[in-house]
Amino acid sequence: MEQHQNEVRRAAAQAFAESLDQLQKTLQADGRPPTTAQPQPEKVAPVPNSNSKATPTRPALADWEAAVADIEQFIEARRSS
Repeated sequence: MEQHQNEVRRAAAQAFAESLDQLQKTLQADGRPPTTAQPQPEKVAPVPNSNSKATPTRPALADWEAAVADIEQFIEARRSS
């Protein structure tokens, strides 16, 4: 059972790496330098909630920036190894 889980994890990691490679190629094929301008988020109407704290309906910009930084770090680590 453990061997099967390891094989599934290895296949998932390989698929993820291939997806990142494809994303990198797509971004490089665009030919444009990366922009530093931040797009303005669209306004989202608050959803009524019975809880006293409102929960966000979508990730914050900082969350997206952190995710992009993680992906870039992963790609750089793969290049150097």
